[in-house]
Amino acid sequence: MNKIDREKLTEIIEIEGGNKWWVPEEFEKHIRSQLPTELEIVAPPPASAGNYNCFVYAFGLENDREFLGGQNPIQKEFIRHLLSKGILQVKDKPEAGDLVFYEDASKTITHGGIMRSPTKAISKWMWGCTIEHDLWDAPSSFGDKVFFCNPVESKTVKHAYQEYKDSGVEIMPIQ
Repeated sequence: MNKIDREKLTEIIEIEGGNKWWVPEEFEKHIRSQLPTELEIVAPPPASAGNYNCFVYAFGLENDREFLGGQNPIQKEFIRHLLSKGILQVKDKPEAGDLVFYEDASKTITHGGIMRSPTKAISKWMWGCTIEHDLWDAPSSFGDKVFFCNPVESKTVKHAYQEYKDSGVEIMPIQ
């Protein structure tokens, strides 16, 4: 996907502040038909109380009630924490099952997913749907750099998250 197509994806997911992207009925009514056919919608956006972000999905916590509805969101700062503690370990070449993280020009981690193959990923786009896509068939807002990490067990991430939270770090719920 070229830069213009990636920018168009960003425009689509950000229509009306993203509300049409993550509200299931609005997604079906206004967004699904606008998405390129090379994107495979694996699951539509869940209802608000059961919703979660890309990092929760990447770590396999999408069925854990503690992480649903935005009360305990896993954010970019926690990904950096996992990297600094050596829980996430960067690798050069991705394999199926590895984690992928996108960064923007300021090196902010913007998105995460799971590699299906060395060139394909599956990820939850913001609070919207889960999509299987080529690595660069993603919104431009995710950034132009990626790095890969070995997968980590969900229970390890959950334990590290609790320690991180208990350390006094402020974690703001997603509204």
